Amino acid sequence: MTDGKKSKKQGVIRLREKGKVAVRGRIPAGVMTASQMAAVARIAEEFGNGEVALTARLNVEIPAVDRRDAEEVAERLREAGIEPGSTGATLRSVVACKGTVCRHGCCDTQGLARAIEERHGGCVLPRKLKIAVAGCPNNCARVQANDIGIMGRRFPAFRAGECNTCGACEKVCREGAVRVVDGEVFFSEEDCVGCGDCIAVCPTEAIGVAAEGLRFSVGGRSGRVVRAGVEAEEMVPVEAALEIVGRLLDYFRENAQPGERLGELMDRVGVEEVFAAAGMRPRDTG
Repeated sequence: MTDGKKSKKQGVIRLREKGKVAVRGRIPAGVMTASQMAAVARIAEEFGNGEVALTARLNVEIPAVDRRDAEEVAERLREAGIEPGSTGATLRSVVACKGTVCRHGCCDTQGLARAIEERHGGCVLPRKLKIAVAGCPNNCARVQANDIGIMGRRFPAFRAGECNTCGACEKVCREGAVRVVDGEVFFSEEDCVGCGDCIAVCPTEAIGVAAEGLRFSVGGRSGRVVRAGVEAEEMVPVEAALEIVGRLLDYFRENAQPGERLGELMDRVGVEEVFAAAGMRPRDTG
């Protein structure tokens, strides 16, 4: 796999007021240090109107910048460790929920987002492409509305001999996949969504992990045209995620027509072909 070229001129957005722009800085996984926040505030005071905007993809924008100062603002952001970008026909900033620290998180969402950014962030593509990572089925990152969506899943294994039938698992399960009846636990694999909450809440550790990993969805988008991504049939291990993302980006770069989104490419060549290029199978929704 060959990484795509990175666009060097990114992050400057025209505004309504003539001669004014906003300069956007990429914030990997949506997490900044306190010193970076202070630096952004100073730059906004010096070159903008003292305001800092947050984007839907967890980046920062400094509005009301004179167009002639845009490059200097970009350089000041770089000095603070913030790369300007997430604009144009590129891989946009990877969105991650707080699954890394959230009690519901089934995977290190921020770590995965940073790894994708480090390898592929800002690479030039036929059209913009968006990736989101959610730590669990609560889906705060809305992964199915992105070109590539990644969600952490964790499925339980019940060890009946160690269960004291306290009912904690039943209370925490929103889908009703776990029931405790007459001192016996009943579990429905069909109803389980893989949130892993029953595993975490069990006071006797009678619930182990049957399977865990990441489930991809491909071809989603929001905006003027809304479509849900197609889910993969299988879960994949966390360590395979970067390779799968790379295969999808390579296929998109080599096969998409100018201006074509990943979902539109799937419509043209077939869902199965795109999934095969990534080494996955689409889930049968029929």
